[in-house]
Amino acid sequence: MASTRGVRNQIFATGVMNLINLSHGAALGWVSPYLPILMSPDQDLLSTGPVTVEQGSWIGSILCLGALFGAFVYGYLVEKFGIKRTLQALVIPHSAFWIITYLATSVHQLYLARFLAGLSGGGIIVVFPLFIADISDKKIRGILGSFLALTSNGGFLLMYVIGDVLSYHTVALTMLALPLLFTVLMCFVPDTPQTCLKKGRTAEAERSFMFYRGIRTQAEKTSALRQEFDNMEKFIEHNSGQNSRVTLADFKSREAKLGIFIGVFLMFINQFCGIFAILTYAATIFAGVGSTLSPNTSAIIMGTIQIVGTLSSFVFVDLAGRKVLLIISTFGTGLGLFVLAVFNWLTVNMLTHWIQDYSWFPIVSLSATVYLFSIGLCSIPFFVLPELLPLKICNAGNTLSMVSITIFAFISLKIFPIMVEVINIYGVLGLYAGISFAGVAVITFIVPETKGKNLISPQSV
Repeated sequence: MASTRGVRNQIFATGVMNLINLSHGAALGWVSPYLPILMSPDQDLLSTGPVTVEQGSWIGSILCLGALFGAFVYGYLVEKFGIKRTLQALVIPHSAFWIITYLATSVHQLYLARFLAGLSGGGIIVVFPLFIADISDKKIRGILGSFLALTSNGGFLLMYVIGDVLSYHTVALTMLALPLLFTVLMCFVPDTPQTCLKKGRTAEAERSFMFYRGIRTQAEKTSALRQEFDNMEKFIEHNSGQNSRVTLADFKSREAKLGIFIGVFLMFINQFCGIFAILTYAATIFAGVGSTLSPNTSAIIMGTIQIVGTLSSFVFVDLAGRKVLLIISTFGTGLGLFVLAVFNWLTVNMLTHWIQDYSWFPIVSLSATVYLFSIGLCSIPFFVLPELLPLKICNAGNTLSMVSITIFAFISLKIFPIMVEVINIYGVLGLYAGISFAGVAVITFIVPETKGKNLISPQSV
């Protein structure tokens, strides 16, 4: 177990790493305040003229295609160069997004910028869980894993707020400060012990292990910590001595198949419970269910609720456990969407005498739904997979899972407006609720509890 100093070091490293994720969250939220400006007939930012509805949909969704490509690219880079160097490489496409956005004079240049933003995003969701799994003490692994959702949601909220204050060009220059700060501070973050051992740098691996466990001198090493490092070293040597290349045969074990299924399924539920699409099209949802809140106000409220929910998950994830929190979060999300669907159905069918005194209900219901989504389903799927998979295929399986969520996100964002036209908002919300309830059943009977699991145990070496 890490000392108090070790916990502080793990939190510091996780915080530094998440600076680039905070900036990426802002890149995701950039569409909300600035796409309406680009679509305005009076805009003079692009020489190609105002952005059309079709072009706007691509500006929003092409990021997911970049993330799909990025998941493969950065999954390969992790194997080739290790975790720290791969993290540092995230700065290149991400900074390019802000620079191209500042310089763009045509919609096609914005397509490129958004694709590059997605490229770095794909790298983030692949590399971050591996970093957390490598450096964290098992007692705080869930909390550190929740930082991914917290900082991403914080980036959304940051952009919603400054989007009302800063101009199109000013915000792009201002946001470059975050990747610059990330680049500087990463110089003080050691690579993970596992990466160093895989590269044959044993002395560096031991120094890294001591940093993340809060050990200053060899004299401070307890027998338990010496055993932990020895187990790690033996595991790496064991895999190096065998054919360490991942093959299809490695995915045929029951543990591997179940882990991959759970990983992909949780990503499916994360997207098709509908919260990401609802947040993206918040103005449409609020208008459709009868809310009179302005788009900016609703976006800021939702962003704030997400932050509160993610902070709550810090308390619950290592207290209640992953499985219990997933069940509560997924069921609560489904229930919230179901009652909102009923409210919208009553509105559409002119049964307003039933609900005329409940105009506050949509904002309260959706806020509660977003909160329940944020305490579990929003973050747990992103760090639970390394706790489920055999270590040899952890990187490959994690990459596959993260590729799946980029595909699900792209489909979800593209079909949402079409579904609203075909089956109305209440039909879409009801469908999302049904998917959430089905997810509860699968999680209850299939997903195991991984709270406190040792990722490297004596039996694995």
